[in-house]
Order: sequence, then structure tokens, then C-alpha cells
Amino acid sequence: MIKTIDTRFGKIQIDDQNVFVFPMGLPGFAQRKEFVIIDKEEHYPFKWLQSVDDPELAFFLSNPLLFYPQYHVQISKAELSAIDAEKEECLELWVIMTISAQAKEITANLCAPLIFNIENRKAQQFVLSDRRYPVKYYIFGSPDGQNQIGISQNIGTPSTDHRSLSLR
Repeated sequence: MIKTIDTRFGKIQIDDQNVFVFPMGLPGFAQRKEFVIIDKEEHYPFKWLQSVDDPELAFFLSNPLLFYPQYHVQISKAELSAIDAEKEECLELWVIMTISAQAKEITANLCAPLIFNIENRKAQQFVLSDRRYPVKYYIFGSPDGQNQIGISQNIGTPSTDHRSLSLR
């Protein structure tokens, strides 16, 4: 079935086959369970995660390897049982970005990545228990001048020989 919703991107048609279901919702948005990924050329390499049920709700996404090449998390299959995560090659990991008019204030939430099972169209936000990755990672280096790896010089396509997620 195809549904049309009016969003910040204008009217978009959503085919049920393209919808990702978050069985547990997202933290803070537990009632919103159906989302679609909007891939707009002018926002490359970033994407939008648009709520199907709430046209006003959308999240800016990025592959963390674009700005943090060593980013890697290990998550057990049991911890991802809500999305039936059995095969690593069927999973994609993205992080939610906070955008700002000031590039130096753009951040990524590395502590709570989104895991998408592309085989069954289920997804989950997973909050990491260890805190080696921050909730607020400044992708262009922190505003106080304490530099992080950042993408200011290295934006591009992530290496295909490195995955940001592995199952244990």
C-alpha cells in the first residue's frame, strides 16, 4: 500500500515495503514506530529518518565512519532480538545528528546508534552501556578547540573493509 504524507520535504509517497518498524519506538518517541529513510541528493552523504505517523518528526542521519573511521561497536544477537538480528551482513548502523547553522556545532550521537535490519525492515536504537563514545561528538572538532577526528578534511565514502558493527 502507498501512503502520501506532507513533510518538511514536501509531499512524499511511502510504499509499505520501504517502511522500517522500530518495535520499541525510539527513546522519547515510544509511540512512533514506523519510519522511512529519505535519501536526498542535496544532503549526501547524510540521510533523513522520517516518521510515517508524524510528518513533523524527522532525524538527520549519518554513517559514523564518515567522520570517525575507527567507530566500531559489538552488540550481541540477544540485545538485538527485537529486530531479529541474525546475520551481520543484513545490518546497517547509522547515528542521529544534531544540525546547526554553525558547522562547528554539528554533533553525532555515537552512544546510541540506530541499527537497521535491511532484510526484515526492523530497526532499533541501541544505547551502548560503555561510554567510550559520547552522546555529543562534534564532527568538525569541538567548539572549544579541542579537536576530535572530525570530517573537515576526510569526508567521503567510508572504507568498505571496515564495518561499524559486529555481532557477538
